[in-house]
Amino acid sequence: MNRRNAVTRTRHDSNGYIPVADGFRVLCVLLVGWFHIWQQSWLTPEITLWKLHINLLPLVRTGYLMVDMMLLLSGFLLFIPYAKCLVEGAPMPDVTTFYKKRAARIVPSYYLCLVIMLIFHVIPAGGYPSFRYAFLDIASHLTFTHTLLYEGYIGTKLNGVLWTLAVEAQFYLIAPLIGRAFVKKPLITYLTMTAVAWIYRFVYVSGLSDTALTFNRLPAMLDVYANGMLAAWVFVLLKRRVKMNALTYLASAALLILSAAGVWYIARAQATRYDGEVIRAGQMLFRYPLTVCGAVFLVSGSQAPRFIQLLMGNRVTRFLSGVSYNFYIWHSIIALRLREWHIPPYSSDMPQKAGERPWMTQYTWLCFFAALVFATFVTYLWEKPCARRILQGSWRKGKHNKKHRALWKMKRSV
Repeated sequence: MNRRNAVTRTRHDSNGYIPVADGFRVLCVLLVGWFHIWQQSWLTPEITLWKLHINLLPLVRTGYLMVDMMLLLSGFLLFIPYAKCLVEGAPMPDVTTFYKKRAARIVPSYYLCLVIMLIFHVIPAGGYPSFRYAFLDIASHLTFTHTLLYEGYIGTKLNGVLWTLAVEAQFYLIAPLIGRAFVKKPLITYLTMTAVAWIYRFVYVSGLSDTALTFNRLPAMLDVYANGMLAAWVFVLLKRRVKMNALTYLASAALLILSAAGVWYIARAQATRYDGEVIRAGQMLFRYPLTVCGAVFLVSGSQAPRFIQLLMGNRVTRFLSGVSYNFYIWHSIIALRLREWHIPPYSSDMPQKAGERPWMTQYTWLCFFAALVFATFVTYLWEKPCARRILQGSWRKGKHNKKHRALWKMKRSV
């Protein structure tokens, strides 16, 4: 394979793999996990490179912002087939296949988490104050509607991080319609989605005295998905029409750095907010510019020099990306259980407040390690086999061809 073909394969190989997407997903999920672990450990993340001292605390204490970036990546990857329809005249994606793939992707691990939490945590602890509370929490989670209810969102006894899956599942329902609308009227669809999100956030939600229940619902995220869709359109356009050369690589690298700097600036600004309502107001304010930076990062990263793409997409990031979904689901639960079980052991009731530095360091590393190990087992022993089972109808009765096998072998998106 010559150098030009190698670069092309790195940018976007034949099975749809986009290297920068793996690195982007891993960074986002690990930062979300770091935020939740930091809430328990209070370990200040610092890096010293020669004489340069870098304090990563602003990025870690605002790690919750990366959930928006995860949704952005979902919109980006989901819309690439529609962008190919728009740019290359490719056929419209099959809706049935889309829903089947989405179900295979998120449902098995999600329902497994619900069952485990109910059997081993909620029921033994007598977590529900009433039958009505239990019914609303469980039923809303089973139907991916828990962001609409206090009992299923703020007051859930199950797993607080699962609210993201409700937003995703609700978007999946309308994604084929939005995708077709984007193919026909891309700019009008983008502006409409953005306008709906801004009206919802800055007119409706901002006017409420308590925004906790409403600021993370699907309407508040539509501009995030719109930015991902727009990035997919630009990505396909550049892939088809732009020839890679030294100037293109330089411009892409510059945009990559600028977008990362924009994320750092937003994180530092958001890190100065402490009160709950002020924090949520900042999230709603920064949601659009943050995901614009993320969109620029995805597009410029896909056109960046090969060494950057290899840094973002390699065997390590592909593995971490593959288990990131289950890491996201379980990291917070594991961190809380380790703290509850005194693993590793600590002396005072509040070791982070007492400044037990050895415990803070050991606990942080152990949380990441345990969550990754558990996520690996769940991914390969449960998620992948279940996904194959869900998708196997596509090659039933001996139809073991490459096209159908690719339904579960190709790189999955969030």
